[in-house]
Amino acid sequence: MPRGCLIASALLVSAAARPAAADAPAAPAAPAAPAAPAADLSHKGQLEASLRLGLGLRAIATYDSQDYCGDTDPQGQFGFAPVCTGRAPFSIDLELGYGVARRIDLLLELRVGLEADIGATPAAESGPRMFHLSPGARFFFSEGSRSKLFTTAQLVFDLAGYRDMAGADRGNDVGVRNLSGLWFDLARRYGFYVFVGETATFARWMRFELEGGIGISGRYR
Repeated sequence: MPRGCLIASALLVSAAARPAAADAPAAPAAPAAPAAPAADLSHKGQLEASLRLGLGLRAIATYDSQDYCGDTDPQGQFGFAPVCTGRAPFSIDLELGYGVARRIDLLLELRVGLEADIGATPAAESGPRMFHLSPGARFFFSEGSRSKLFTTAQLVFDLAGYRDMAGADRGNDVGVRNLSGLWFDLARRYGFYVFVGETATFARWMRFELEGGIGISGRYR
């Protein structure tokens, strides 16, 4: 057979084989790995412990002109101002809580004064340190991936031992309290938050306090 015929035959066989190879089905692609589930940062079913520090301003209005609230007034019957304003004594808040629902924590707060408060008279060197118990609940809303807003509704039982001019115990105080702020859960077991708070009591005297600060939280389970 002539050499030219052999070459032509080889080219024809090669051209016939190419479409068959092109029509062969492609190997199936490997299935995509399933997306990892989002971390559950709800506090439900967890025991909680929290510590917070803040700075506060307060106003006190007395019911009796014999009561000293921190300021003097030469025109007052006993030389004491009827309304006093200023910085609240430094204190630390300790809190225990439990997540009863995805967006609700029950809590019990203990405030312990780090700085002595006013005495019974201007001549007194120092008074009691702040000490109150405040049970209540915290409510979360507007949740993001790791952040959420919160607000609390609490009662206040002020057990600090304030005394009058005669040295008698002035009794306990009661009132209400609210903290609102932004909470960040860094992981399921810990986080931090910033807050502003208001406290109002009215049995011993009328007291209103506004504060702001930061807290840390640890949780179990």
